[in-house]
Amino acid sequence: MRSNDMGSSFTRHLMGYEQSAKLIAASQSGTFGAAIAGYAVDHVFEDIWTREGLDQARRSLITMTVMVALRQPHEFGLHMGFALDHGMKLKEIEEALIQMLPYVGFPAISGVMPVAAKIIAERGLDKSEEYEGHRGLL
Repeated sequence: MRSNDMGSSFTRHLMGYEQSAKLIAASQSGTFGAAIAGYAVDHVFEDIWTREGLDQARRSLITMTVMVALRQPHEFGLHMGFALDHGMKLKEIEEALIQMLPYVGFPAISGVMPVAAKIIAERGLDKSEEYEGHRGLL
């Protein structure tokens, strides 16, 4: 594992201090899974997320799409938050979910809807004049 601060610095930019500190502490803990967390910091965040060619919002959008397809709602939620932090609009995220629908199906989309609704409520986006509400798929 490398001892480069670029990955650690970028995790703070992407995730915020608290979440980043947990990942970095895990990577330096010497406990089970520390090496996996280290690879995330050094390779995923330092080598891949900092590459030129795509902005952070697009990288988050791609990652959200993969997480829907893999049925990983927790990870989807993390990346939805990152996407919003990087300037994506809620409507764009909804359009991405609609675009995914014929490819991953309703069950995969419905699996992330409660997570999306929670993020919308936590960020107060449900109080925006632009928000038309969420009542679920059924």
